[in-house]
Amino acid sequence: MDSFTLFQDVVLLYVTGAVLGLFSRNTCLTRTLTFVPSVVASALLVVFSSSVIMSGKSLQIVAPGVLSFFNFEILIDGISAFFILIIGIISFAVSLYSIGYSKEYEIKKRTPTLVFLFNIFILSMVLVVASNNAFFFLVFWELMSLVSFLLVIYDHDKEENLRSGITYLIMTHFGTAFIFASFLLGYIQTGSFSFDSFRHSSTGFPLFVKNLVFIFAFIGFGTKAGMVPLHVWLPKAHSSAPSNISALMSPVMIKIGIYGMIRTIFDFSGFGISPDFAWWGMLLIVFGSASAIIGVLYAVVERDIKRALAFSSIENIGIILIGLGLSIVFTSFQLTAFAILALVASMYHTINHAVFKGLLFMGAGSVVSVTHTKNIEHLGGLVKQMPWTSLLFLIGAISISGLPPFNGFISEWFTLQSLLSSYHIPSTILQISIAFASLPFALTIGIAAATFVKLFGMTFLSKTRNKHAINIKEVSRSMILGMSILAATCVLFGIMPYLGTSLISTAFHLPSQPPSPFVSISIQNSSGKSFANISMPVVVIMLLSVSIAIFGFIRVLGGTTKKTTYGTWDCGFGSLTERMEYTPTSFSQPIRAVFKVFFKPHNHTEKESFGENPYLLKTVKIETMVKNVFEEILYESIISSFVFFFDKVRRLQTGKINAYLLYIMITLVLLLLFVRLSNNA
Repeated sequence: MDSFTLFQDVVLLYVTGAVLGLFSRNTCLTRTLTFVPSVVASALLVVFSSSVIMSGKSLQIVAPGVLSFFNFEILIDGISAFFILIIGIISFAVSLYSIGYSKEYEIKKRTPTLVFLFNIFILSMVLVVASNNAFFFLVFWELMSLVSFLLVIYDHDKEENLRSGITYLIMTHFGTAFIFASFLLGYIQTGSFSFDSFRHSSTGFPLFVKNLVFIFAFIGFGTKAGMVPLHVWLPKAHSSAPSNISALMSPVMIKIGIYGMIRTIFDFSGFGISPDFAWWGMLLIVFGSASAIIGVLYAVVERDIKRALAFSSIENIGIILIGLGLSIVFTSFQLTAFAILALVASMYHTINHAVFKGLLFMGAGSVVSVTHTKNIEHLGGLVKQMPWTSLLFLIGAISISGLPPFNGFISEWFTLQSLLSSYHIPSTILQISIAFASLPFALTIGIAAATFVKLFGMTFLSKTRNKHAINIKEVSRSMILGMSILAATCVLFGIMPYLGTSLISTAFHLPSQPPSPFVSISIQNSSGKSFANISMPVVVIMLLSVSIAIFGFIRVLGGTTKKTTYGTWDCGFGSLTERMEYTPTSFSQPIRAVFKVFFKPHNHTEKESFGENPYLLKTVKIETMVKNVFEEILYESIISSFVFFFDKVRRLQTGKINAYLLYIMITLVLLLLFVRLSNNA
């Protein structure tokens, strides 16, 4: 089967799944059958994208339109295929997961609409990445944004979800405006909206035009990626959307923003090998560092499990941007080997984040579906009732924390090596700047580990703090299967990083990697010296050897240990209860104390007295809260300024005809003066 037929089948299957979902009945059997087309389409998407990458042959489709910029153009090269592969892997796992997860929407009679929007959402992301024309790119981009907006407000019975959807809609159209401005500059220079014309002519753009194209694309695509300070929509939208949709939005949709940046920088903007472009990379490094540290700081204090994962996505987008920025800086100074290392680090973390974040959002969705709460203050002890979900969530938590031998360790190791290689840059200022950027990166890794110790420990371990979490059961097999696929991918890409690096090298046409998975991965610099060496099979063997040695020492040499059971000191209460254990809020209290200037923590106290005597207290409830400084300082100030401005403008609407005639007369006089001055000039 050729690539064109395979791609055509993928599109038809997603459309079929959408139509079947829209016209299906709300029963268990039809719910299962309506997700089958998306499962098959996603599997074919993985096969299709892999074949394009491995063969090196791009798929190009051109359907002429009435005007040149209406030509329907599809181009799937190695870069497009790489991001389509990410879409395929995640959507395959999430489609299986959705068969069981969507059961809770049968009661609300909304499953058919969910299936319809689910299929259209995946298809729109594929078509965005495949588009080779600015006009249709924006059409499919808008379709992706509108469908995802409808999915964010899917539970529209809650007012909070509606507010989250409106915030997302405003921010995504804000970003779209800048993307359009970037493409418009390309059209003005080339006279065509075809991306091919941008590629062939962008090197001849004036330098200020190249800079403007980059700036507009940076803001536009950075908004979709959730880059600080344009991230305010992301935690709200991901927390409000159904969990299977969150498992698509965070791992996949925000990566479309990364794809747009890569296309613009290396394809459409006329990026060249010159120090004049180094500031592009530094801008990405600065905003990437800010996104990483700010995202993880808000994640560690968050009590909503889905919002915590959403803030963690902002952190990981920051790590991706740091690697991408380093690649641009190294390329600007013709440091090819280091540029390759940084690009591999960025792209490896792109696919790694998609995998473990999809797993974590599905794990969180499983917890929410059975406990009906997202507040980890009310969870605990789920490891006994949900052992499979606990194990799979643990794999995702270890992976995102960057611990070996899982996949997150590899990409963060490469990113660290890229940062340490900055001393080769022939600019002292840039060396110092990148050295400062490595500090938030190191801090981010440490706090990320603390974040997921908190999320896993307080959700699955300890005593149950909610009566609703006592008599629950493990989720359905399809949900476990969907999570297991991504968990296995986390392990596979961690133990055999050769697979990921070879995939990236082939897709981006980089120098070939070692011919065997068992050969240590390394990059060679211009002098022929290898660096960034790592052999994960050796690391795995070392970890297993240490574990076996410790176990053998304890069990064999240590002999039989006498065990004596004592009662736990319980302050005279007789038995410990869940109210006496460590809470998520108390776990993150030291971090709130250290960064109190940033968080602005404040306590809300509620007291209940015996009778009317305020000194005889029955209960005291203290709730610690933090403020979102971006919403409070930046966005609220902007909103207040706009409200003030338009309130003044509104006063011009007096409702009197005489006033409106006066406005018209003033406008005509000004136009006549403008024409007169133009003629004189």
